[in-house]
Amino acid sequence: MSAGSDAPYAPQKRYHIIEKIIRKSMRLFPYAKPYILLLIGITVAAGVLTSGCMQNSGSVQEAGDAYRNPPPTAVASDLESIVSAGVVSAGVPGTLIEISTPEWTWNYAAGNASLSPAMPATPEMRFIIASVTKTFTSVAIQQLAEDGKLSLDDPIDRRLPAGVAEAVPESDTITVRHLLDHTSGIADYDENAIVLEEYMNPDTPIPYQEGMRQGLEAGPLYPPGTGYTYSNVNYILLTLIIDEAAGVPYEDYVTRNILVPAGMNDTFVHRINHIPGLHMRAQESEEDGTVMDFSDLYIQFDRGAGDIVSTTADLNRFHRALRSGALISPASLAAMENTSPQSQKIGIVPGLGELSVGCGYGYFMQQNASEGLTLYGHTGGYYGSYTILYYWAEKDTYIAMNSNSAAKAGVVNEEVLAPVLRYLREGTAAGQ
Repeated sequence: MSAGSDAPYAPQKRYHIIEKIIRKSMRLFPYAKPYILLLIGITVAAGVLTSGCMQNSGSVQEAGDAYRNPPPTAVASDLESIVSAGVVSAGVPGTLIEISTPEWTWNYAAGNASLSPAMPATPEMRFIIASVTKTFTSVAIQQLAEDGKLSLDDPIDRRLPAGVAEAVPESDTITVRHLLDHTSGIADYDENAIVLEEYMNPDTPIPYQEGMRQGLEAGPLYPPGTGYTYSNVNYILLTLIIDEAAGVPYEDYVTRNILVPAGMNDTFVHRINHIPGLHMRAQESEEDGTVMDFSDLYIQFDRGAGDIVSTTADLNRFHRALRSGALISPASLAAMENTSPQSQKIGIVPGLGELSVGCGYGYFMQQNASEGLTLYGHTGGYYGSYTILYYWAEKDTYIAMNSNSAAKAGVVNEEVLAPVLRYLREGTAAGQ
């Protein structure tokens, strides 16, 4: 079922389903909406797996790339069992995962890419990475700062179009840095309402200016730099700053200066209302069997905040390029990792236990030092798509993962991610 094709279901029914997903996420993680985005993603309710749908398409090998060596056969077998069992236990349709260590890279697909009709997932499939996009936008800003085309301490009224700057309260005080780490005090937009409107009218894209307008008209939440509120509007504004500083649109700049240099041939900024080629469908299922498909919507409303489509292999390519110095300097990377005091919290992450969490420049840190677990990266939640982009510092290991589920993202952490991390640390699967 594609978006807009389920005529028997009333708008009230659709909105009820979306609200239910958000409420379920909030019950699981009551301490803050921003950390739902970070730790579990705001994604959709999962469907029931079809029996016998576990898939192993094997590792995709690339000649000349040291990171593409396969793992030992026993390790690959153990990881396949962990992920396949985890997808069933979590009750989600499917999961894609790629793990890249200094010695080997392994990728795998378990379950289904689509609920209706059922379609097996395969490792090379694309998916909506949602808020993981923010890390790309942040890298673009760091590059422009390194080139002397802007400063992170510039007041944004110097960098935004005059009409936009006038609409931003305290634009002469808010800096580029405040946008990057969500300390600007600018409110977020109503994503539920925007997605529902596009779902009802899938051929009519809602422009990014609408979400930006909602956030700015809500008024400032606090003086710049005095608090922390995760807001997509911060990153929409950053794309306008990229437009001005780079002299080309954000979409072109990211493609030329990040995607191409990192070798991300299966990644693009989403500007149409479908995903070409094999991809994970962004679907959700209600208890009564109703399936809503959010795959074929425009995502222009989330410009720079959630509008990139990628694969697990490409995400790990990006992350390695970022951390190796191929995209920005070590000093800029360190600045991205430096979490603001306003954002730092202690939270219980499903499957990972108690972690200290903080937000840097489009890049989060989650840490339990006593357990040897320091994760850098970002997660992304879109209705029907939960994405993880992590670098495990102690293991020098990259993990990219996507599940086409939502309110069960916390269960995916518990049943898939946590067992994988335990195995990589201890070398034994559960029950062995």
